[in-house]
Amino acid sequence: MIKQRLLGRTSLRVSELCLGTMNFGWKTDEALSFAILDAYRAAGGNFIQAVGRAYDQVLPSASTAFSEAVVGRWWRARGIPRGELVLATRISVRQSSASGEEFARHVREACYESLRRLKTTYLDIVIFEWNDDLLPLRVTFDAFNSIVRRGLVRFIGAANFPAWRVAETIGRAFMGNHARMEVLQADYSLMTRARFEPEVRALCQEQRLGFFARSPLAGGFMAQRTGANSFLNSLRRDWLAERFGNKYGEAALGAVSEVADRAGASMAQVSLGWVLANPVVTAAVIGVRSPAQLNELVGACSLQLGAADHHLLGAATAVEEVRVSAEVRSGLAESLV
Repeated sequence: MIKQRLLGRTSLRVSELCLGTMNFGWKTDEALSFAILDAYRAAGGNFIQAVGRAYDQVLPSASTAFSEAVVGRWWRARGIPRGELVLATRISVRQSSASGEEFARHVREACYESLRRLKTTYLDIVIFEWNDDLLPLRVTFDAFNSIVRRGLVRFIGAANFPAWRVAETIGRAFMGNHARMEVLQADYSLMTRARFEPEVRALCQEQRLGFFARSPLAGGFMAQRTGANSFLNSLRRDWLAERFGNKYGEAALGAVSEVADRAGASMAQVSLGWVLANPVVTAAVIGVRSPAQLNELVGACSLQLGAADHHLLGAATAVEEVRVSAEVRSGLAESLV
């Protein structure tokens, strides 16, 4: 069963597996989406993350509404009490040349659209995507603060914000008595450790921020041995092979396979279990195409990896951290010349 964890310094308890629904309603039809949502709730899940005005420029225009609308119809059709669900969405907003008030209105409109599609009067969490247009931060966070003060949103989160920017926003929130960001979301898996460790991890610990690990299976790369054809389509396999098809990827897969054989688990379960074992991780955001895939990943919640397993997995995937650190050191050296 899926267990719950406390979100940072808040009183909100969320499932350690967050069900991401980005594909619902367009890649995954409504009937199958409902079946996945039913299976997730039956396994003890309460935390659903949809997609609001987050991908207007990179996905088909209709897909933005589908994700939230499907979730909204599902929980209403099942008669689930609103308090038993944690509903979150991801929103991307751009300031461009808008004034502070115009930008705040844009943010509110995006939230109202999500509320309408999700059929709820408030959102538990809104994750805002970082982009270079979200400057100056004073204007940005005045707008974010306004939706919390109006009761539209309980907690604000940030996706892909630079760690130093997050620290800056926390300071601004304290000085201005504004609602601060309570959660960070970023890619985190055995294949993508360097951006999280150690800077973001230390920030989350010190400031008591929740952390949502996106793509905990590295886009499906770590689920190759068990159901690769069901987890990945051919185009995605090609993209993953181009990104991770190297000695680093081979070492990671070899270590995960060895641990999986020893534990009697799938590679996906071992990879996800490693992410969940990190005490800083509040929830891992997963996306599935069927109830069977969901049930396999739920098995990671009860998987206990030993010290030897963690050592093997850590040693096999530490190369990325060393490589990135070396690049940083090289860049710093060049800048001093």
